[in-house]
Amino acid sequence: MPRFWGKLTRLNNAIEKARKQLKLHIETLDIPIIKANNLIVARNIHAPADLPSYSNSAVDGYAVRAEDTYGASPTNPVRLRVKGLLKPGDIPDLYGEIEFGEAIEVYTGAPLPPGANAVIMYEDTYRVDSEIEVIRQVPIYANVNLVGDDVKKGELIIKKGTQINPYHITLLVSLGVKRIRVYKPLNIGIVAIGDELVDLESQLIPGKKFTSTDILVEKYLEGLGFINPRRYGVVPDSLDELINALNKAFKKSNIVITIGGTSVSEKDLVPDYVDKYGLWIIRGIALRPGRTTSLAVINNKPLFALSGNPVAAWVGLEAFVKPLLYLWLGSKPPLNPYITAYLRQRVVNQVGYRSFVRVLLERASNTFYAIPYMVKGSSIISSLARSHGYIIIPEDHEGYEEGEQVKVHLLSNNISI
Repeated sequence: MPRFWGKLTRLNNAIEKARKQLKLHIETLDIPIIKANNLIVARNIHAPADLPSYSNSAVDGYAVRAEDTYGASPTNPVRLRVKGLLKPGDIPDLYGEIEFGEAIEVYTGAPLPPGANAVIMYEDTYRVDSEIEVIRQVPIYANVNLVGDDVKKGELIIKKGTQINPYHITLLVSLGVKRIRVYKPLNIGIVAIGDELVDLESQLIPGKKFTSTDILVEKYLEGLGFINPRRYGVVPDSLDELINALNKAFKKSNIVITIGGTSVSEKDLVPDYVDKYGLWIIRGIALRPGRTTSLAVINNKPLFALSGNPVAAWVGLEAFVKPLLYLWLGSKPPLNPYITAYLRQRVVNQVGYRSFVRVLLERASNTFYAIPYMVKGSSIISSLARSHGYIIIPEDHEGYEEGEQVKVHLLSNNISI
């Protein structure tokens, strides 16, 4: 195909086209639940049992028959005889069944004894030797966790495509689930391209720079939790060496990402590789920055081509690569945390592009203000390190005015302002 850009594809159209035209065939694994954090569930999971499996007290107090408390008040207390104490882990019938006029002291989590149908809190009673005076009536099942209140046996609790988090693991362990079926983590190879690049162990000489965008991509993918990224080093601007490096990466990877070498100059060799071995699905997306972001298929495997400039590469990851990785695994990208803020100055957009504008945040009282990080070019690495978040300007929008309220997507969950 021609080296020069045709009409750039809008982001939503690019994602939909890629989703339809490329399917990943990923193996599944049966693994211990405690090792499943951040992986994607490959099958629906139904509850194998009720949770809780036995009725228990939700508070510290006294297990009673609710009917025995009816009419109780501070001026008309009801006296009940305390016949014992149940703690978590005790058997429910340790003291037999509660009869009329009786109560059993219980701690939170203790099993509900037979005959009891409610628990009255300590603060609604007065203890007098082996009796209590109840000063407030309680309805049936007050302060009781009934069998299946949390989860009922057979209930769908985790859908296929869900990314497992610590809360899912806690729920599954509580139900006695030991193993689950997940998608095998994706192996993604990363190849940096450019005569000017050297690795961190090399001597830096004039005209060279340390490769860093490939490390940005690696660490970003690691953060998704279901990816095993691997960098294959720096490849010079040589088609033969690029072919060797990419063929090696594809042998061990589900997906390969190239960094740099994807534009339109004669030194940009990724187009030559794709034209020789594969087919372009998307050749350029209407992103600012990041318009060189592209997708090809090589022997039924995806090849993402990202810019060598770090900010443009990050936009390609955030806007295009991440959503597709989730969609290909039958999942949905997680919602980015965001806050609303007022713009300190106007930001403009080139209509037809979706722009990602980095911002700094200020807080005055309970109000946030966003300051656009006004830098030239997408190679300014510090703009990512120093920014708190970013705003998105849609393709059909000319920009936002000073003082306008905008949504700021946070770059990290642990930002302090």
